[in-house]
Amino acid sequence: MRLHDNPPPYYPRSSETDPLVPRRSSHRHQSLNSCICTALIAVLTAAIAVVIFASVFSPKPCNDPLDPDVRDRIRKEWDIELRQHQQDILKRVDTEKRWRLEDNERFRLREQWGREEEEHKREVEERRKREQDERLRLNMFWTEPVSHTCTTYATREYTARLVNVPSYYDRRVEACMATPVQIHGTDYTPKWCEDHGSNNVIGHWEVQQEPDCASYWNDYKDFGCVSPGSGQRRVEHHLANLPSGGDWREFCATTPVSFRGMHFTGAEFCFQTVFGVWGHWVFDDESCN
Repeated sequence: MRLHDNPPPYYPRSSETDPLVPRRSSHRHQSLNSCICTALIAVLTAAIAVVIFASVFSPKPCNDPLDPDVRDRIRKEWDIELRQHQQDILKRVDTEKRWRLEDNERFRLREQWGREEEEHKREVEERRKREQDERLRLNMFWTEPVSHTCTTYATREYTARLVNVPSYYDRRVEACMATPVQIHGTDYTPKWCEDHGSNNVIGHWEVQQEPDCASYWNDYKDFGCVSPGSGQRRVEHHLANLPSGGDWREFCATTPVSFRGMHFTGAEFCFQTVFGVWGHWVFDDESCN
């Protein structure tokens, strides 16, 4: 039996709850905690690395034409494109066919209209010749034309009565419009006709170049600019040689005039005073800007 020379150390008790043998820090526990932390850090680092690798080096679909799956996928895509292309071709063919049918229909209609127009012209010409022959056979003619008042600038109205028109003749207006009369050595056909019965068909003519109906402008007056900066000038003329019984508004609006390098077929505005009829013009003038 081995005896200890020295007694075991004595530790004073500070409390009744303290163990008889005091606890000492264990190096084994510290080493275990260190290993656990290191393992956790390693696992976390590996997870991050896996995520980064997966995002950067993720596998891409294979496009190798030698791969059967790739060939099958390409074949399916070609089939879809081929069907779509065939549908487009059918639509285009159908559209072109419809266009050809429409073109043929338009061509047929043009030919039909052309034939109808030619037929109409032929019928009109044949009717005109028949009516002319009939008028010559019936010896229809006009009485001496009677002159009337001037209707507008250099224009006078004439009337005459068509005679030798049978009572049974039912195309009196057509005969009136187609039968010419000679006025001042020139043949004119009526402008309009009045049918008051077989012996009272009246034709009306408006003959131009009548000197007695030619009014004119005189007494040129330049009233200057309409207003400062208006860019317009005002001019007036007096209407002379107004035919007796003529409409002064009509002659004012139809009597031509030229001034300041411009030509007008009539006045822009007309008014009448005790001194006669006046025409009024307002036109652009740069000198009035």
